[in-house]
Amino acid sequence: QSDKFRPLHLRYLSYDNLKQDFKLLLDKGDTKKEDLENKTYIEDNTQTLLKYFFIGLALPNEKFWVNLRPDSPDNILDPDLEKTDIGRIFLEADLQLKKDTSSWTSPQNPEGKAYWDKLYKKGGELFGNENITIPTITRPWIVPNEIIIREAPDNAYIYKATLKVMLEEDYLSGNTQSPHRGGAEAVYSFSDPRLRELNQYSTQLIKETIIPKLTYAVNTSKRYAPLRQVYYSLILAQWFKQKYGPGSLVSGLWPEENSYTKLIDSGDLTNLTSSQPYSKEAYFQQYQKSFTAGEYNLQ
Repeated sequence: QSDKFRPLHLRYLSYDNLKQDFKLLLDKGDTKKEDLENKTYIEDNTQTLLKYFFIGLALPNEKFWVNLRPDSPDNILDPDLEKTDIGRIFLEADLQLKKDTSSWTSPQNPEGKAYWDKLYKKGGELFGNENITIPTITRPWIVPNEIIIREAPDNAYIYKATLKVMLEEDYLSGNTQSPHRGGAEAVYSFSDPRLRELNQYSTQLIKETIIPKLTYAVNTSKRYAPLRQVYYSLILAQWFKQKYGPGSLVSGLWPEENSYTKLIDSGDLTNLTSSQPYSKEAYFQQYQKSFTAGEYNLQ
Protein backbone atom coordinates (compact mmCIF):
# COMPACT_ATOMS: atom_id res chain seq x y z
CA GLN A 1 0.00 0.00 0.00
CA SER A 2 1.26 3.47 -0.72
CA ASP A 3 1.04 5.89 2.13
CA LYS A 4 3.70 8.28 0.88
CA PHE A 5 3.29 11.74 2.32
CA ARG A 6 5.54 14.77 2.59
CA PRO A 7 4.55 16.96 5.54
CA LEU A 8 4.95 20.70 5.82
CA HIS A 9 8.50 21.28 7.14
CA LEU A 10 11.21 23.87 7.63
CA ARG A 11 13.68 24.12 4.74
CA TYR A 12 15.47 27.40 5.25
CA LEU A 13 16.29 29.71 8.09
CA SER A 14 18.05 33.05 8.12
CA TYR A 15 18.91 35.02 11.20
CA ASP A 16 19.71 38.70 11.66
CA ASN A 17 21.61 38.81 14.95
CA LEU A 18 21.39 42.57 15.42
CA LYS A 19 17.63 42.67 14.98
CA GLN A 20 17.21 39.18 16.49
CA ASP A 21 14.97 38.37 13.59
CA PHE A 22 14.32 35.04 11.88
CA LYS A 23 13.19 34.48 8.32
CA LEU A 24 11.84 31.06 7.43
CA LEU A 25 11.02 29.11 4.33
CA LEU A 26 8.54 26.26 4.67
CA ASP A 27 8.35 23.37 2.25
CA LYS A 28 4.64 22.77 1.74
CA GLY A 29 5.17 19.08 0.96
CA ASP A 30 1.86 17.37 0.14
CA THR A 31 -0.25 19.78 2.18
CA LYS A 32 -3.73 20.27 0.72
CA LYS A 33 -4.39 23.51 -1.16
CA GLU A 34 -7.26 24.52 1.15
CA ASP A 35 -4.98 24.08 4.19
CA LEU A 36 -2.33 26.27 2.59
CA GLU A 37 -4.95 29.00 2.05
CA ASN A 38 -5.97 28.80 5.70
CA LYS A 39 -3.98 31.40 7.61
CA THR A 40 -4.53 29.77 11.01
CA TYR A 41 -3.33 26.40 9.70
CA ILE A 42 -0.09 27.91 8.41
CA GLU A 43 0.51 29.94 11.56
CA ASP A 44 -0.12 26.99 13.89
CA ASN A 45 2.15 24.70 11.91
CA THR A 46 4.89 27.31 11.64
CA GLN A 47 4.76 27.76 15.43
CA THR A 48 5.03 24.00 15.91
CA LEU A 49 8.02 23.65 13.57
CA LEU A 50 9.72 26.63 15.24
CA LYS A 51 9.01 25.11 18.63
CA TYR A 52 10.93 21.99 17.58
CA PHE A 53 13.76 24.28 16.43
CA PHE A 54 13.90 26.08 19.79
CA ILE A 55 13.80 22.78 21.71
CA GLY A 56 16.77 21.77 19.54
CA LEU A 57 18.56 24.94 20.66
CA ALA A 58 17.63 24.69 24.35
CA LEU A 59 18.57 21.06 24.99
CA PRO A 60 22.12 19.74 24.63
CA ASN A 61 22.51 17.33 21.71
CA GLU A 62 23.04 14.25 23.88
CA LYS A 63 19.47 14.53 25.19
CA PHE A 64 17.85 13.57 21.86
CA TRP A 65 17.35 9.82 22.18
CA VAL A 66 14.64 7.34 22.99
CA ASN A 67 15.09 3.73 24.01
CA LEU A 68 12.19 1.26 24.06
CA ARG A 69 13.53 -2.08 25.19
CA PRO A 70 11.82 -4.61 27.39
CA ASP A 71 14.72 -4.85 29.84
CA SER A 72 15.01 -1.13 30.66
CA PRO A 73 11.70 0.44 31.70
CA ASP A 74 13.61 3.10 33.68
CA ASN A 75 15.67 4.35 30.77
CA ILE A 76 13.05 5.17 28.14
CA LEU A 77 13.95 8.74 27.27
CA ASP A 78 15.80 11.74 28.64
CA PRO A 79 13.78 13.46 31.43
CA ASP A 80 14.11 16.90 29.78
CA LEU A 81 13.13 15.59 26.36
CA GLU A 82 10.16 13.92 28.01
CA LYS A 83 8.72 17.36 28.81
CA THR A 84 8.47 18.20 25.11
CA ASP A 85 6.45 17.06 22.09
CA ILE A 86 9.67 15.86 20.47
CA GLY A 87 9.88 13.20 23.19
CA ARG A 88 6.39 12.01 22.34
CA ILE A 89 7.11 11.98 18.59
CA PHE A 90 10.34 10.02 19.13
CA LEU A 91 8.46 7.47 21.25
CA GLU A 92 5.69 7.11 18.67
CA ALA A 93 8.20 6.60 15.88
CA ASP A 94 10.21 4.06 17.87
CA LEU A 95 7.10 2.09 18.79
CA GLN A 96 5.94 2.18 15.16
CA LEU A 97 9.35 1.00 13.99
CA LYS A 98 9.29 -1.99 16.35
CA LYS A 99 5.77 -2.89 15.18
CA ASP A 100 6.68 -2.50 11.50
CA THR A 101 9.75 -4.69 11.93
CA SER A 102 7.66 -7.32 13.60
CA SER A 103 4.84 -7.29 11.07
CA TRP A 104 7.23 -7.43 8.09
CA THR A 105 8.64 -10.68 9.43
CA SER A 106 5.13 -12.18 9.53
CA PRO A 107 4.85 -15.35 7.44
CA GLN A 108 1.59 -13.93 6.08
CA ASN A 109 3.47 -11.66 3.70
CA PRO A 110 6.10 -12.63 1.09
CA GLU A 111 9.11 -11.07 2.86
CA GLY A 112 8.20 -12.69 6.15
CA LYS A 113 7.55 -16.06 4.56
CA ALA A 114 10.93 -16.02 2.80
CA TYR A 115 12.59 -14.95 6.06
CA TRP A 116 11.11 -17.81 8.12
CA ASP A 117 11.68 -20.42 5.38
CA LYS A 118 15.38 -19.54 5.25
CA LEU A 119 15.61 -19.41 9.04
CA TYR A 120 14.02 -22.84 9.49
CA LYS A 121 16.29 -24.27 6.82
CA LYS A 122 19.35 -22.88 8.61
CA GLY A 123 17.99 -24.16 11.94
CA GLY A 124 17.69 -27.61 10.41
CA GLU A 125 21.28 -27.50 9.14
CA LEU A 126 22.57 -26.51 12.58
CA PHE A 127 20.37 -28.60 14.87
CA GLY A 128 18.98 -31.46 12.78
CA ASN A 129 15.57 -32.34 14.19
CA GLU A 130 16.17 -31.09 17.75
CA ASN A 131 13.31 -29.05 19.12
CA ILE A 132 14.56 -25.48 19.55
CA THR A 133 13.18 -22.01 20.04
CA ILE A 134 14.64 -19.80 17.36
CA PRO A 135 16.19 -16.70 18.93
CA THR A 136 15.70 -13.64 16.81
CA ILE A 137 16.88 -10.60 18.70
CA THR A 138 16.80 -7.59 16.46
CA ARG A 139 16.45 -4.03 17.61
CA PRO A 140 16.17 -1.50 14.86
CA TRP A 141 17.19 2.12 15.47
CA ILE A 142 16.38 5.21 13.43
CA VAL A 143 19.50 7.33 12.96
CA PRO A 144 20.41 10.36 10.81
CA ASN A 145 21.64 9.52 7.34
CA GLU A 146 22.61 11.97 4.61
CA ILE A 147 22.27 15.70 5.23
CA ILE A 148 23.19 18.28 2.58
CA ILE A 149 22.99 21.95 3.54
CA ARG A 150 23.75 25.10 1.59
CA GLU A 151 25.19 27.65 3.98
CA ALA A 152 25.62 31.39 3.76
CA PRO A 153 26.94 33.72 6.48
CA ASP A 154 23.49 34.26 8.00
CA ASN A 155 21.34 31.45 6.60
CA ALA A 156 21.08 27.75 5.83
CA TYR A 157 18.99 25.83 3.31
CA ILE A 158 18.47 22.06 3.58
CA TYR A 159 18.84 20.42 0.17
CA LYS A 160 18.49 16.92 1.44
CA ALA A 161 17.94 15.18 4.75
CA THR A 162 17.34 11.45 5.06
CA LEU A 163 17.11 9.01 7.93
CA LYS A 164 18.19 5.40 7.97
CA VAL A 165 17.33 2.34 9.99
CA MET A 166 20.17 0.32 11.47
CA LEU A 167 20.23 -2.66 13.75
CA GLU A 168 21.29 -1.85 17.28
CA GLU A 169 24.36 -4.06 17.26
CA ASP A 170 25.68 -2.42 14.07
CA TYR A 171 25.01 1.03 15.42
CA LEU A 172 26.62 0.30 18.80
CA SER A 173 29.64 -1.44 17.38
CA GLY A 174 30.34 1.69 15.33
CA ASN A 175 29.40 4.20 18.01
CA THR A 176 31.47 4.04 21.17
CA GLN A 177 29.81 7.15 22.62
CA SER A 178 26.31 5.73 22.88
CA PRO A 179 24.70 5.84 26.33
CA HIS A 180 23.10 2.44 25.64
CA ARG A 181 26.18 0.30 25.12
CA GLY A 182 25.78 -1.67 28.32
CA GLY A 183 22.68 -3.64 27.42
CA ALA A 184 23.59 -4.99 24.01
CA GLU A 185 26.47 -7.30 24.90
CA ALA A 186 24.51 -8.97 27.68
CA VAL A 187 21.44 -9.50 25.52
CA TYR A 188 23.37 -11.03 22.64
CA SER A 189 25.18 -13.71 24.64
CA PHE A 190 24.10 -17.25 23.80
CA SER A 191 25.14 -20.33 25.72
CA ASP A 192 25.11 -22.46 22.56
CA PRO A 193 27.33 -21.25 19.69
CA ARG A 194 24.81 -22.74 17.21
CA LEU A 195 22.13 -20.44 18.61
CA ARG A 196 24.47 -17.50 18.21
CA GLU A 197 25.11 -18.48 14.61
CA LEU A 198 21.38 -18.79 13.98
CA ASN A 199 20.75 -15.35 15.48
CA GLN A 200 23.52 -13.86 13.34
CA TYR A 201 21.94 -15.45 10.29
CA SER A 202 18.54 -14.05 11.25
CA THR A 203 20.13 -10.60 11.64
CA GLN A 204 21.70 -10.91 8.19
CA LEU A 205 18.33 -11.83 6.63
CA ILE A 206 16.64 -8.88 8.33
CA LYS A 207 19.37 -6.54 7.08
CA GLU A 208 18.93 -7.73 3.52
CA THR A 209 15.14 -7.89 3.33
CA ILE A 210 13.44 -5.90 6.09
CA ILE A 211 15.79 -2.98 6.84
CA PRO A 212 15.56 -1.44 3.33
CA LYS A 213 11.75 -1.48 3.65
CA LEU A 214 11.91 0.16 7.08
CA THR A 215 14.31 2.83 5.81
CA TYR A 216 11.98 3.58 2.92
CA ALA A 217 8.97 3.84 5.23
CA VAL A 218 10.75 6.11 7.71
CA ASN A 219 11.69 8.50 4.89
CA THR A 220 8.43 8.54 2.94
CA SER A 221 5.43 7.25 4.85
CA LYS A 222 2.75 9.29 6.53
CA ARG A 223 3.12 7.46 9.83
CA TYR A 224 6.68 8.77 10.22
CA ALA A 225 5.90 12.28 8.92
CA PRO A 226 6.01 13.98 12.36
CA LEU A 227 9.48 12.51 12.93
CA ARG A 228 10.70 13.98 9.66
CA GLN A 229 9.26 17.39 10.58
CA VAL A 230 11.21 17.29 13.84
CA TYR A 231 14.34 16.13 11.98
CA TYR A 232 14.38 19.14 9.64
CA SER A 233 13.87 21.56 12.53
CA LEU A 234 16.64 19.91 14.55
CA ILE A 235 19.07 20.07 11.62
CA LEU A 236 18.57 23.84 11.41
CA ALA A 237 18.94 24.05 15.20
CA GLN A 238 22.30 22.25 14.88
CA TRP A 239 23.41 24.71 12.24
CA PHE A 240 22.36 27.64 14.45
CA LYS A 241 24.22 26.20 17.47
CA GLN A 242 27.42 25.73 15.52
CA LYS A 243 27.11 29.20 14.05
CA TYR A 244 26.16 31.22 17.11
CA GLY A 245 26.87 28.97 20.10
CA PRO A 246 29.72 29.15 22.61
CA GLY A 247 33.06 28.70 20.90
CA SER A 248 31.69 29.62 17.47
CA LEU A 249 33.44 32.19 15.29
CA VAL A 250 30.79 34.82 15.85
CA SER A 251 30.11 34.19 19.54
CA GLY A 252 32.72 36.71 20.67
CA LEU A 253 31.59 39.48 18.33
CA TRP A 254 28.47 40.56 20.18
CA PRO A 255 28.62 42.90 23.17
CA GLU A 256 26.15 40.65 24.99
CA GLU A 257 24.40 37.44 24.20
CA ASN A 258 20.84 37.90 23.01
CA SER A 259 17.85 35.85 24.01
CA TYR A 260 18.26 33.32 21.19
CA THR A 261 21.98 32.70 21.55
CA LYS A 262 21.47 32.54 25.34
CA LEU A 263 18.97 29.74 24.78
CA ILE A 264 21.63 27.44 23.31
CA ASP A 265 22.14 24.36 25.54
CA SER A 266 20.57 26.30 28.43
CA GLY A 267 18.01 23.61 29.22
CA ASP A 268 15.42 26.40 29.44
CA LEU A 269 12.14 24.97 28.15
CA THR A 270 9.93 27.98 28.98
CA ASN A 271 6.98 27.88 26.51
CA LEU A 272 8.48 24.78 24.87
CA THR A 273 6.90 22.00 26.91
CA SER A 274 4.09 19.75 25.62
CA SER A 275 0.68 21.35 25.62
CA GLN A 276 -0.93 17.91 26.00
CA PRO A 277 0.69 15.73 28.65
CA TYR A 278 1.56 12.17 27.62
CA SER A 279 2.89 9.17 29.48
CA LYS A 280 6.11 7.48 28.42
CA GLU A 281 4.94 4.42 30.41
CA ALA A 282 1.93 4.07 28.10
CA TYR A 283 4.28 3.76 25.12
CA PHE A 284 6.47 1.36 27.04
CA GLN A 285 3.46 -0.82 27.90
CA GLN A 286 2.34 -0.87 24.25
CA TYR A 287 5.84 -1.88 23.28
CA GLN A 288 6.02 -4.55 25.97
CA LYS A 289 2.70 -5.94 24.80
CA SER A 290 3.93 -6.01 21.20
CA PHE A 291 7.21 -7.58 22.32
CA THR A 292 5.74 -10.29 24.53
CA ALA A 293 2.53 -11.08 22.68
CA GLY A 294 3.98 -10.37 19.22
CA GLU A 295 2.37 -8.63 16.30
CA TYR A 296 1.20 -11.96 14.91
CA ASN A 297 0.63 -15.40 16.35
CA LEU A 298 0.49 -18.30 13.92
CA GLN A 299 0.60 -22.06 14.15
